[in-house]
Amino acid sequence: MSPKPTRSRTATADLVPAVLDAASRLLQQEGPDALSIRRIATEAGVAPMSLYNHFGGKHGIVEALFQRGFEALTTSLRAIEATSAEQRFRTGMRCYRRFALDHPAVYAVMFQKLVPDFEPGDEAKAAAAQTFLELVGCMSQGMAEGVFAAGDPVATGQLVWGACHGIVALELVEIGFVEDRDANYESLLEVLLAGLRNTKAS
Repeated sequence: MSPKPTRSRTATADLVPAVLDAASRLLQQEGPDALSIRRIATEAGVAPMSLYNHFGGKHGIVEALFQRGFEALTTSLRAIEATSAEQRFRTGMRCYRRFALDHPAVYAVMFQKLVPDFEPGDEAKAAAAQTFLELVGCMSQGMAEGVFAAGDPVATGQLVWGACHGIVALELVEIGFVEDRDANYESLLEVLLAGLRNTKAS
């Protein structure tokens, strides 16, 4: 008799993206109530126990989604090739909107508390801070170049992010009174740049 075949175990390198992609799909299609270990495991095609072993439970999966989202957004912002602070600003804020539109469920986990009982841990919060620091860096660059008015780059970045987040959040829930949303967002960026510019520069 030939020996019974042993069940192959999903490698961690394959498990993590499979589980996070499955959780993201469930969030997008059915909302946070669909996030149970059994549903996620079934969607990902893995054993439920492997999720407990690797993530500790549902909140660990949501935390990993949160952190992966910020890490991906930070990576895309750092990949921007810009010759000026204004160009970096435009490209970066377009990148922010595109991420939200391409990954609305993950964006909602990151910025809108889609999973009400979830609170990110220190490592996840640190990943989020790195994303914001990219915007702060852009503000600092513009101020150092004399293109943006002098000020606190953190406070200025917070104002800019608040404005862009607001219009993106409205777009995601389809609240708006303009037909061309791309043009509307571009108009917002120009309004923000007009407010950022150093009018005393020669």
